[in-house]
Amino acid sequence: MNTNSIRFETITTFDRFQSLRDEWTDLWVRANGIHNLSFEYCLHSLKEVALPAGASLFCIVGFEGERLVVAWPLLREREMLWRSVRPLAPDSSVPSDVLAEPGPDHAERVARAWQLLQSRTGADLLNLPYVCAGTELYAHASKVRAKGRSEQVSIAVVRRARWADWDALRQSLPSKSRKELDTCNRRLAKLGRVSVSIVNPAESSGDSLIDYLFDWKKKWAEKTGRQGIFFAPRIRDFAVSLLRDPRTSGQFLLFALSLDDVPVAVNLVAVEKTCVRGMQAAFDDNYGKFTPGAILLEHVVKWAFDSHRDFDFGAGGGKYKSVWAGDSSYASTDFRIATSPWGNVAFMLADVRRWYRANKSARALTSAPVAGAPLRTDLEP
Repeated sequence: MNTNSIRFETITTFDRFQSLRDEWTDLWVRANGIHNLSFEYCLHSLKEVALPAGASLFCIVGFEGERLVVAWPLLREREMLWRSVRPLAPDSSVPSDVLAEPGPDHAERVARAWQLLQSRTGADLLNLPYVCAGTELYAHASKVRAKGRSEQVSIAVVRRARWADWDALRQSLPSKSRKELDTCNRRLAKLGRVSVSIVNPAESSGDSLIDYLFDWKKKWAEKTGRQGIFFAPRIRDFAVSLLRDPRTSGQFLLFALSLDDVPVAVNLVAVEKTCVRGMQAAFDDNYGKFTPGAILLEHVVKWAFDSHRDFDFGAGGGKYKSVWAGDSSYASTDFRIATSPWGNVAFMLADVRRWYRANKSARALTSAPVAGAPLRTDLEP
């Protein structure tokens, strides 16, 4: 089909966006879309996080006749003196992609959406976190010259097809890691009755587990000095409303490891057609020496394996990821692109700031040693 026949529209109103629920969901199913491109995920991101934070909707959709064939959910927001566009999501931890009809015209459909974004964005900056290498979006973003950042990271993934059965996968773990898991399982079991439960939160209330997860995350952040939008109350509201929504039944699961029926670790995952994606996980630090998070993770990975799906660990570091995935991973890139001359100014200022910080650090390293600690500076641990 000639893709010039696609009728594109930019959606900026909530009512028009909501009117596309059925067509969007049909496209998401046909395209085997990732979880954060589902209509319900985008809708709750918009209602519970984006609009209350002052962002505005900027969604690109394309129709062939009456059939929706392209959907690219985006937001407009302010970054100090700059106008920016980013994917419609509660934060920047989810993959970026364009939902487009599969088939021989897929690449051209994405290209048309990209061209439309460049011409109608009205923004200075475009932020695209975690764009998977090999996708059409990656091909377009990587060609742009005016980039302030294009950082590539490796996303660990357990490939189901690599292993004949679960025993073969578990035996592939480093011997030390297997022994540590077995030892921690035995030590935790001595404290009481250990159980693992799987909750479909759209059918059974998972609010208490979400509260545990966010409470543990908050304590961890305070302990480590971490900050971010994830710890804002509206992110919890987003998670609860998304997981309660009956339309998302089966799309998200909560795994809980309990000791005498009291949760000590929680893992939230998204369930896609061929993949289970880790979203958030946390544990009770009072039981940290028993590694309850690692114990529960084994059950989550096994559930994905038994359901004949890959397990994608998602963004972020962590030694435990390489323990399970080994050398199996895929490349993903964070893109920050200037879409106006004023956007380029933002990059210039960022360069100046980095230069200043680097020079400040260099001067600190040559400063006088700390008393009582020969040759030790305040930058060292």
